Amino acid sequence: MSEKRTDLSNLTGPELVRIFLAEYDKPRTTPQERAEFFDFKSRVFAAIAMRDGNPDAARFAACAKADSDLLWAEVAVVEALNGGVR
Repeated sequence: MSEKRTDLSNLTGPELVRIFLAEYDKPRTTPQERAEFFDFKSRVFAAIAMRDGNPDAARFAACAKADSDLLWAEVAVVEALNGGVR
């Protein structure tokens, strides 16, 4: 991810949209890259939900977090089966 921001709370709505869209179309070929994107997506939508009280954004954040959790579990299984090597 080009944007390694950990705190998105100080960004405006348009800034959040811009950083999300900048990441959206980047190719992701591994489960880890996809998991990192869904982590990021979850944080962006959670920031929107917190600021605006937007229930749709909260739902999108929860879905992205669930997708991320599944992908991280897949990464962990592959690492375990390969003796820690991806």
